[in-house]
Order: sequence, then C-alpha cells, then structure tokens
Amino acid sequence: MSAALLVLVGAVLCFLGAFSVRVAVLAAGFGTGWLLATALGASTTTVLLVAGAGAVVSFVSTYLLSAFLFFVAGVVVGSVVGARLFVVVDRGDSDWLLSVVFVPAVAVVCGLLADRWRQRFLGWATAAAGSALLLSGIGRLGTDSTGWYWRPDTATGTTVFAVSWLVLTLVGHRVQLGSRRDQPAS
Repeated sequence: MSAALLVLVGAVLCFLGAFSVRVAVLAAGFGTGWLLATALGASTTTVLLVAGAGAVVSFVSTYLLSAFLFFVAGVVVGSVVGARLFVVVDRGDSDWLLSVVFVPAVAVVCGLLADRWRQRFLGWATAAAGSALLLSGIGRLGTDSTGWYWRPDTATGTTVFAVSWLVLTLVGHRVQLGSRRDQPAS
C-alpha cells in the first residue's frame, strides 16, 4: 500500500509540481520522509508516520517562511532528489552519516537554484523529484523485473533507472509546461 501511495505522490509531484508550490512542498516532504525512513530500514507504520511528518514540517516551513518560499520549496524538492540519489548510490550499508551530509547538501543547492530561477527551476526540480518517487514506488510494487527502480544493483539496472528517470523527468516537465500555458493570465 505504501508503495502505491508513493507512486501517486510521485505522479502528482512530477506532473503538477510547479503548478502549485504548496502541493509540491507537501508531496516532496512526504517523499523525502518516505525514502529516508525506508532506506534506513523503518517499519511500514514508521515510514508512513515519518513521511506524514515530513509533509507537515515542509508545509509549515513554507507557510511561516513565505518570503523565502522558493528557496524552501527548492530545498524540500532537492531533498527528494538527494534522498533518491543516496538510495541509488548506497550499496546496502545504509551509512546514516553520509545521508545526513549528502541529502542536505543537494537540498541547499536546489534551494539556492530555486531562489534564483524560481518557477523555471521548480518546474524541472519537481519533475525530477516526482519521477524519482514514481519510479521508486514502481520498484517497490513490482516484481524482480522492476526491482532495479528501487535499488539498482548492477550497471545495467543503474543505466535503466537513470534513463527512465531522465525520460520521465522530461515528460513531467513537458506536461507542467502545457498546464501552465493553459492557465488564464492573471
């Protein structure tokens, strides 16, 4: 069930992320909590609680810091990308110290980029983060044939994941561009 929820959250973030910053922050906060709790071996209940807490903390942060909304949104979306990259490069030893350094570093870089390029960057970042969550959910739902979407353990699996991630990111960004063009001018 939690993998199907991850697919749904990933699809929302990938295809609608830049349309609503608040939806993107909730989805990205949920995804970050889910990915990190799962990577560190938490139970399903704990994973869902950590993911829900990640969504709430992310949303409250953006609400209280609305002057820095794009930076915070970039940090939260970047944390999904960082967490996903950590899961892909981690070879099963779950080094929590590396995750504590790596994920925030990617998140801060994404926050700075989002603050500078705002909507343009968030379109790409939410598409990348959403596609990472969507593929992770598929990897958790599927059989051995889709397992490499969760933790690719061969060069071929990593290549398939990377190409799938890139293609889905491009499709998600294209969908977001189309939905923004369809919105009436305000």
